[in-house]
Amino acid sequence: MPVFLHPANLVFSREIISTKYKGGENQFRIDFDIGKSEVNQEDDELFLIAKMNMDEFVIDELMERGLFYKDNFSSDFVAISRYGGAHWTIDWLNNNETFAWHSKCNQSLKERAIEISGLTMDQLMAMADEGINVFDTIKLEPK
Repeated sequence: MPVFLHPANLVFSREIISTKYKGGENQFRIDFDIGKSEVNQEDDELFLIAKMNMDEFVIDELMERGLFYKDNFSSDFVAISRYGGAHWTIDWLNNNETFAWHSKCNQSLKERAIEISGLTMDQLMAMADEGINVFDTIKLEPK
């Protein structure tokens, strides 16, 4: 499920958080107010934490919790600036500068992210007027 990219983002694989982050997914949710924050997100495969600027992230805290980061690179997460793109690439993450998604993401959800990214501002405003927030995490409809 694609997650919306804000001005500054760190994107994490849930698998990696489960295995490497001290306290796992539950502690990560607590540490970053996932579910309560208006910008920090979670989908089936990813976590995303967002700020206005990349220098607001405290990478040392992530390393203290068990994640790898060295020489401006991590195999455990990706830094993505909304207007500058990914600071490094990793095989499990794709993005189109509006949304990011895991390589295991459902194809129809990826297509929806690409579709939304191509909408004009007028189209986005019309959808917002209808109460549709196209920048929410893109999810499959509940059955």
